[in-house]
Amino acid sequence: MRFTPLVVIAMSVGVSVSEAADIPTDVLPVAQFGSPENLRLKPVGWTGFNAVLFAGGGFLQGTDSLGLDAFFRSALFGGSLGYDHQFNSIVFGAGVEGAFTNFRGNSSSGNFRQKSNWLSSATVRIGYDVGRFMPYLSGGIGFGNYEIERKSDGASDENTQVGYVLGGGLEARITEGLFARADYKHYEFSDQRYSVPGTQSFTAEGNADIFQVGVGYRF
Repeated sequence: MRFTPLVVIAMSVGVSVSEAADIPTDVLPVAQFGSPENLRLKPVGWTGFNAVLFAGGGFLQGTDSLGLDAFFRSALFGGSLGYDHQFNSIVFGAGVEGAFTNFRGNSSSGNFRQKSNWLSSATVRIGYDVGRFMPYLSGGIGFGNYEIERKSDGASDENTQVGYVLGGGLEARITEGLFARADYKHYEFSDQRYSVPGTQSFTAEGNADIFQVGVGYRF
């Protein structure tokens, strides 16, 4: 008598399994939504134009011929446009990007303000298609705004710094067109001369490390 409940449960399970076997396949969830293989995102290639909006942050540091060092931090936001073309699993691309920054600081003497309002780059890249993901390396030309201003009277000088940029990142496909991007770039700027009226002219060089994440669409 103590085994009766187990017998009843076993018989109920057996009936349920047999009834499930009789259910038409066209009303099962797999039949409605496709097989697990169809539910996976199929590779569609990385060829095409792309646009990205991104945000992030970075560090800017520099030295000048007067022996003064500077180090700034800033958040940033911007966008990029590019084109990629895929050959087998290798992806070649080119793109331009620009970002608004807010690097601010004072000279060690306290007499001057220093700031940088934007960064931009034109780069080429090479990536590898691993289906949903594409890691890549990039390199090209970088540009950055830099201004120094005397606090006492507002006299200033401003230049566009030019140099090389190297970096890398990872793209992850969300849908066939939509993707996410994580990117790092290192800017290395060459010397530029600055002349603030009433002050000895000097040269300055610098570098920046930029980290950003964004969302883009491939056309």
